[in-house]
Amino acid sequence: MHPTPTVTEAVVKGLAMHMDELGKPLCPCNFYKDKQTEAKLRRWMCACDEMQIYKYCHCLLFVREDGMPITEYLPEGHEGREVYGIVTDPTPDKGRALKHKAQPSAELVAPKSPAK
Repeated sequence: MHPTPTVTEAVVKGLAMHMDELGKPLCPCNFYKDKQTEAKLRRWMCACDEMQIYKYCHCLLFVREDGMPITEYLPEGHEGREVYGIVTDPTPDKGRALKHKAQPSAELVAPKSPAK
């Protein structure tokens, strides 16, 4: 959880509001044209697809102890990497249940050897 209690409280209150309204913990940090439709898609349900694939929480609820979001698994050009740079994962053996769906990042893909 975020080291600043007010950040954690704001996100948790937003999730609770969506639980009351929609019956599902839809991410409170996005704008949705139609929350009901979005709730059926599942991609922004906490823990959202981005969290489960890249271990990146744009709400800043799930972050490192220093309050920084993990960005090392994000694809190049993702706003998280643009804003925070590459922030390493202190617990790479935990989380990322859907990592098999990740887009490869240039830093994570080893260069291919030239054919001989």
